[in-house]
Amino acid sequence: MPGLNASLYLGLTGLQAQQSALNVVGHNIANVNTPGYTRQRADLTSNQSLIEGQVYFGTGVTLNTVQGIRDRFLDLQIYRETARQTGATERYSGVDAISASLGDSGSTGIAAQIQAFFQGFQELSARPEDGALRTNVVGKAQSMITALQSRYRLLADQRSSADLAVGSITNEVNVLTDQIARLNQQITTESGQGLDNDARDQRKALTDKLAGLVGINVFEGSKGEYQISLDSGAAVLVSGSNAYKLRVQAGSAQDGYSSVLSEMGGAPVDVTKGIKDGQLGAKLDLRDNILVGFQLQLDQIAAGVAGQVNALHKTGYAADGVTTANAGPPPYDNYFFLGDATNGGLPGGITVASSYKGMVNALSVSSAIVKDPYLIAAAGVAGAKGNNDNAKAMANLQFSGTTVDTDHNGVGDTGYSTAAGRLISDVGTQAQNWKAQSDTQQNLVSALQTQRDRISGVDLDEEAANMMTFQRGYQASARFLSVINQLTDQLVNQFGR
Repeated sequence: MPGLNASLYLGLTGLQAQQSALNVVGHNIANVNTPGYTRQRADLTSNQSLIEGQVYFGTGVTLNTVQGIRDRFLDLQIYRETARQTGATERYSGVDAISASLGDSGSTGIAAQIQAFFQGFQELSARPEDGALRTNVVGKAQSMITALQSRYRLLADQRSSADLAVGSITNEVNVLTDQIARLNQQITTESGQGLDNDARDQRKALTDKLAGLVGINVFEGSKGEYQISLDSGAAVLVSGSNAYKLRVQAGSAQDGYSSVLSEMGGAPVDVTKGIKDGQLGAKLDLRDNILVGFQLQLDQIAAGVAGQVNALHKTGYAADGVTTANAGPPPYDNYFFLGDATNGGLPGGITVASSYKGMVNALSVSSAIVKDPYLIAAAGVAGAKGNNDNAKAMANLQFSGTTVDTDHNGVGDTGYSTAAGRLISDVGTQAQNWKAQSDTQQNLVSALQTQRDRISGVDLDEEAANMMTFQRGYQASARFLSVINQLTDQLVNQFGR
């Protein structure tokens, strides 16, 4: 049967195991405020028994593993919802930044400026020979154009800002994926699976950050390594110990903006449209879709105003009732508004067409009319000096419901006030929707993080109880050793003489 020496070993294993467990508790307490830290638990197991005849004698205790208390499926869910939350927040910020200007419904707003322009024609129709009223029409037209173009430039500036952010965010993504790949390598080469808890915590914290930057799907392999791809599956970012970088290629995307390419082996692949969420997905969506949609509505309004006014203006006569309102040499005869054909305008002036891109930037009042407002074709009848038929017709355009073509089939389907109101409404509605989605996602992420903290977070009360338990265990093992030491001493003293 085991002797006193074996008993000394039993006590020693107890001391070592309890001390190791106390170290785990101390590690937990030290990291109580460390972001991303996962609570660890000491798993003690009894040593293999010795057999003496028909009797099994225990040989003490061993610290088997130090286990991180985590729910990996909850982690994966947090990664996904974090990307959606940051994406919604970024989209809201982008729309909110332009909402005050684009959604202005006051006297300086787009709708008010268009109404003022047509009101100028209404006033001119009362006194078609009045030079001051003719000059007023030109001024109102230029103010309307300024209002449209200033909003258009604001949208262009926001798109450029988003494009710049694409490059910086992509660099951050590459830094994080490289670090995650290195931790994957560290985890897959650990001496025993699941032992390197701190490396897993570091990887989890890095993946949380990565999910905030770009939408991702995360899968944990059999050796504990992360496989990370874009949320759309368009490209792999991390596979085991390999990180595949994203690269920004300037000037290769819509309107000369940057494309995002994946370097996942072989030739680079354009994955711009495959990035859906996170800050990067939101920036691309703002740049290529949301802000472009607002620009398109401005272009539609500009094309509608210019096309409909030009269509009537070219049929009229100047103040003398004889001269056609020459706005310049052919093909720009008799147009109130002009446009540059290279920037979205059409030769012969801007008319209703199937493509309206760039109409706002191309829009201008004929330089001939600016120089001589008496060329405004207020008269609708040749030889009838002082006639106001055409001025009234152009003024009445503001009441028409078929002046703006929103479905690009060459036929007007809505009015100016409706189109301007729809733009204001769209800006406000999108801002509200993204704000609501951001708040909803934030609440969801917070709830998931709270749930994760309940599972993986450090509870000081629990750790204090564990510390007392292991302390008592250590004290008991020390007491046991003291008893065995006394017995050994007595044995030596009695038989060692």
